[in-house]
Amino acid sequence: MPADETGKRGYCQPGGYMALMAEGMEEQVLSVARKDAARALALVTQRKTSRYELIQIIAYLVQSTRAAVDVAECRGERLDALD
Repeated sequence: MPADETGKRGYCQPGGYMALMAEGMEEQVLSVARKDAARALALVTQRKTSRYELIQIIAYLVQSTRAAVDVAECRGERLDALD
């Protein structure tokens, strides 16, 4: 989560309530990304998938990918902070 107006992230104490809540939210983001990927694969393999449906699933994949990258970057920064 942003800690100040510069957008620098702030971190919660490990094991605290806020940290557990954040980890749960991260797992939910990754779960949605997995589901979106499965839906996209299912649509792509259907013969009668419309152009509109493909555009929609691409939009969902873009959102999910961005969110998953945010989670990965945040987790990486937390690991770097432990060094």
